[in-house]
Amino acid sequence: MSKKYIQYGLFAMGLTLTGTAILSNASGPGGDRTGAPGSSGNCSGCHGGTANLGGDLVITAVDVASTKTVTSYEAGKKYTIGIKMGGASLRKGFQATVLDASNKAIGTVSNVGTGATSYTSGTRTIVGHNSPGLGVWYFDWTAPATAVGDITIHASGVVSNSNNNNSGDQVIKSSATLTAPVTNVKSTQRVAISVFPNPSRQQIAFSESLKNVKVIALDGKVLMNLNQTIQTMGVESLSNGQYFIVAENETGQVVHLNFVKN
Repeated sequence: MSKKYIQYGLFAMGLTLTGTAILSNASGPGGDRTGAPGSSGNCSGCHGGTANLGGDLVITAVDVASTKTVTSYEAGKKYTIGIKMGGASLRKGFQATVLDASNKAIGTVSNVGTGATSYTSGTRTIVGHNSPGLGVWYFDWTAPATAVGDITIHASGVVSNSNNNNSGDQVIKSSATLTAPVTNVKSTQRVAISVFPNPSRQQIAFSESLKNVKVIALDGKVLMNLNQTIQTMGVESLSNGQYFIVAENETGQVVHLNFVKN
């Protein structure tokens, strides 16, 4: 075989390899490029440039049962997560993941829509494009059976300038937080504790045991500070007048009382 043909063959092979490299991320780069804490960064790891191609990235969550857009979630319910990118380009891509406040994977992903796929990267579930698209993708996310605090959907996207290489593109990242349900916050009732006798000359008693008891004068000065658990205390050393008591009950709840020394 002549040297000319060998050179031509190597040149053609080079074009093929170059074309493969250029198009290698069209089906998604794999890994975790969501821009979330602990990820491998975002789409700028492959796509360079600071171009502004009119792109933006909006994340929405819709309650599947009520079809209403939400900003909070309920344990065990399913939500459709929408990733929507602006910009005139017909070639856009993205990656997204859902994490809890500790940046750990949370919930279950299902029903990934057309143009996207889901896979595991480390311990996280990643949803990303599997072909360049117009910039609208959907997937379902089911919250865990027990609410675990706020969750955040992290997403990174790229708007391509369609020049068949990875330069001059616009990279965008965004996130949306769904707050924990109100029912997940424990409510505590104010404990009704009585002081008797009130007024008192020598000793007062409480209707239940208290600890870390502080007796405070009207001017804010702490006159007595008892760290042990008590149910009675002597007040004969106090001057006549009104006093406040700040203490903790047996469950650790802070209580505020008052009494009069006569």
